[in-house]
Amino acid sequence: MDSHVKTLGLACILVGGFGGLAAIIYFGLFAGPASSAAYGPVIGYLVTGWMLLMLILMIPCIALGVGLLNFRPWTRSIGTIIAILELLNFPIGTALGIYALWILMSPEADQLFTPRFKL
Repeated sequence: MDSHVKTLGLACILVGGFGGLAAIIYFGLFAGPASSAAYGPVIGYLVTGWMLLMLILMIPCIALGVGLLNFRPWTRSIGTIIAILELLNFPIGTALGIYALWILMSPEADQLFTPRFKL
């Protein structure tokens, strides 16, 4: 189970980093909503909302990944919240959210994250 937690931590760091980078490029280089308005208002709002979600989740997702790599006890509760929010970030965030919920809600993860089990 600890290899799954480390894989999840690395995936959180990568998804948070690349998602944040894509959002920064979208808002910085491509002028954000002004560039996607050419495709219609609905698509412009969807793309802008998606990029804003990736920008908002960038730092918490990277912090979660670092905490998961170090098996911190707080990562289980915060990771569940971030995994639920990542479900909205289709398609990679959805896969990451499902995988994170599967890992963090498993009974074996209780032994890794609860301080009373540490010797």
